[in-house]
Amino acid sequence: MRLDLAGLRDTFHGTLVTPYDPGYEAARVLFNTRVRTRPALIAQCADTADVAAAIGFARAAGLPLAVRGGGHHAAGLSLVEGGVVVDVGGLRSISLDAQARTVTVGPGVGWRDIDKVTYVAHSFTGDDGLEYGLAGPGGECPTVSNAGYSLGGGYGPLGRTYGLGCDHIVAAEVVDADGTVLTVSQDEHPDLFWALRGAGGAGFGVVTSLTYRLNPLPKTVVGGVIAWPVARAEEVFRAYRDLYDGRTDERLAFCLLLTTEPYPDGEQVVVMYGLYVGPPGEAAEALKPIEALGEPLFSSIGETSYFDLMQGMGEEIVYGLQSKWLGGYFTPDGFDEPAFATILDSFRRMPSGYSMVRFDLLGGGAIGRVAPDATAFVHRAPLHYISVIAQWQGDEETDRNVAWVDDFVERLAPHLTGEVYQNYASRDLTDWAGAYYGANYPRLQQVKQRYDPQDVFHTPQSVRLP
Repeated sequence: MRLDLAGLRDTFHGTLVTPYDPGYEAARVLFNTRVRTRPALIAQCADTADVAAAIGFARAAGLPLAVRGGGHHAAGLSLVEGGVVVDVGGLRSISLDAQARTVTVGPGVGWRDIDKVTYVAHSFTGDDGLEYGLAGPGGECPTVSNAGYSLGGGYGPLGRTYGLGCDHIVAAEVVDADGTVLTVSQDEHPDLFWALRGAGGAGFGVVTSLTYRLNPLPKTVVGGVIAWPVARAEEVFRAYRDLYDGRTDERLAFCLLLTTEPYPDGEQVVVMYGLYVGPPGEAAEALKPIEALGEPLFSSIGETSYFDLMQGMGEEIVYGLQSKWLGGYFTPDGFDEPAFATILDSFRRMPSGYSMVRFDLLGGGAIGRVAPDATAFVHRAPLHYISVIAQWQGDEETDRNVAWVDDFVERLAPHLTGEVYQNYASRDLTDWAGAYYGANYPRLQQVKQRYDPQDVFHTPQSVRLP
């Protein structure tokens, strides 16, 4: 049955896409093509007024709502079957305030586009005589929206030095369930400001802009990728486990990856990738534990720019695959010899060369210095997180790839805390509220009661009314 869009079309500035329109299939596809959800309407918003209009239309029609930014929601909850998708991916404004070292952006813009304005195009000379730019707290994938990334936490290579994406938010514009536009900060609606920083996608409203503080970052840094054969993986695991132990210099940001080289049809390898956030002349000392591992298969570690490094990493991400993504935070002593053996045994049996095991969430440093109840983001203590990512092409491969990731994480469970990073959401979780938000969940319910008492922004994993 066709929706009556006449009234909405009169005021909507963006594009309204229904299953009867030729662009529908492209408009509804997500990064994870295993998700086949078919909304009744995708409202591709051009401005904040469009967001308010789409919310009002869904309420009047009695249809469920979902909010989409970059389309990377790990569990596919940025679409809703038979409902209205408020698509803010087209809100891509960028406004730099160089003097205040802040940037205000639309929710659909990616970090590389932000970096072009704040880091590449803007320069200043530091007290050390080096040339600097300003960098936001972004991750490596160029099509992940800044809003989805930051509202759910936001780990990235600058995190140990400067904090999470959510820790950088200083203000937000939010459209609530009544279509009212709220300015949210520490001084205005502080309870909602608290909730947005870590649970911003959990059902309080639609964010239409975010203002971030920015970090000074040298125009030239030291970073890259270094790899060893999988036969040396346990040795590399030990070095990675100890890499941050007792370290006072929090500017080293290297992640760990089990993958194939060349990807996806090559041999299995273990990889470290990242950068030293400080001046290049101070990197050698920080990199000694990695260099001590001896001759690698290959290494690209050297002087580069932060932008070039992050862009290069993003170019390695393959689109159009089906996936299932599970993982968790390690207990304080969980990332150790017994876990190493389980990880390697399971990795060696992965059925698809596109799959991988990633340690791309690195805690500690500035992340750990924030109290777990200071924002809605509760996962402040753990240092290491494992993501087991099954990726494949055809439907005939689904069963064995899903079985592989399920078995992998089940075997690894004794070494994990049970907490899960909310940006890597899973529909398999029975206690998703505890896994994502821990002791902060009851407070989130009170914020939900105040700003969405009719539960308009309801998904299978949105915060429930108390």
